[in-house]
Amino acid sequence: MNIAKTKSDRELVVEAKAGDLSAFSELTERCRSEIMVELTGLTGSIHDAEDAIQEAFLRGFLKLSSLKKPYNFGGWVRLIARNIARNRLRREPRFAQLRENTIEDRSEDNDIASQTELALLALSRLSPKLRETTRLTYLSSYSQKQVATRLGVPLGTVKRRLWEGRINMRKEVLSMSRAGKTPEPVNTVPVIRIKELPNEKMTVHTAGPGLYFGTVLKKGHEEVCRFFDYPGGILTQTVHSQVVRKTEILGRKCFEVLIEHSDCEPAIPNVLDYFSVTDNGFDWVMRITADETYPLTRFMKKGEELFPSTYSCTENEEYSARVVDLTVGDIKHGHCLAVFWSWQKGTPAESFFTSQGRQILHRRYVGPEAPASQNYQYENLQEEDLKNFRGTEYRLWYDTVLI
Repeated sequence: MNIAKTKSDRELVVEAKAGDLSAFSELTERCRSEIMVELTGLTGSIHDAEDAIQEAFLRGFLKLSSLKKPYNFGGWVRLIARNIARNRLRREPRFAQLRENTIEDRSEDNDIASQTELALLALSRLSPKLRETTRLTYLSSYSQKQVATRLGVPLGTVKRRLWEGRINMRKEVLSMSRAGKTPEPVNTVPVIRIKELPNEKMTVHTAGPGLYFGTVLKKGHEEVCRFFDYPGGILTQTVHSQVVRKTEILGRKCFEVLIEHSDCEPAIPNVLDYFSVTDNGFDWVMRITADETYPLTRFMKKGEELFPSTYSCTENEEYSARVVDLTVGDIKHGHCLAVFWSWQKGTPAESFFTSQGRQILHRRYVGPEAPASQNYQYENLQEEDLKNFRGTEYRLWYDTVLI
């Protein structure tokens, strides 16, 4: 659908925030040529300028909700592009041109917003090593040195992975564009719709501890969940949980739960968790981590890690619960209890339980006073969903979805 040229940037930003991709495309087309000229002069290469401007539009698309002055989209995205180009020059004075992998048949009037969506899909379809390296660098804005430290690999490995990732992404985007359709985005978070039901009341008797993922404590039970990190909602790990057996640890009857990780970089060792069922809830007794060199075992004191077995609509110092109508992807879960907890530590969680006590969605947030961590950056999460609680603004860090 064509958009009338008489529309102001402010009007287009409002429409783009509401999900109109053609409005976002019009915004980028209005400022693309001027930014391109500036970046070409700054980098000395039209190819480097093109890479920087595409990344700037991608970040602009993801962070559009944080734009405080809708009439100033051009200046805002220009600043993003300029910073990207300068950071690249500072970190990589001579980076590869990759000319042969550039999409040469891209026309000037291509829908940039659609290209952005394709880029996210293409990123999500990279191998775990390339996907996580690319995600951290381009979406979470970590420096290459920070990425190397976080992943435990040499800086040269990060550079090589970014090079391979960009080549593979371009090939994937070109393939999807020529096919005229996009594949099922299996490695991006499904659409999550939460409708508040303020007049409803609900009490839930949980079926498990709500940890990795909320395993039902019944011998032989298995389930799979996936973690999607923000910005971007890109898959960062898949977790398979299985209740192996009943056993006894230090005189306490427990369920043994095997937890296996995949689709993650760096690799995460598998673990065995042991839970006992008490009158007060689910007591986490012990964890064994399968390290490459030797297993690590941690014993919890009785009641040290206790997960409640019952939640109700209330707000106290332990948790705050409310009723919502929840849809995840194509699955309508209906009335669920959303339990918000652990805000005292600065990284609260929100667990969603069905009326049968199954946890089907787990959301983790980061607050401005959260302890410093290499796993998140509060300032880079502003474009995602926000959670206001007791006067503090929390930003969505990751979603865990039951598959």
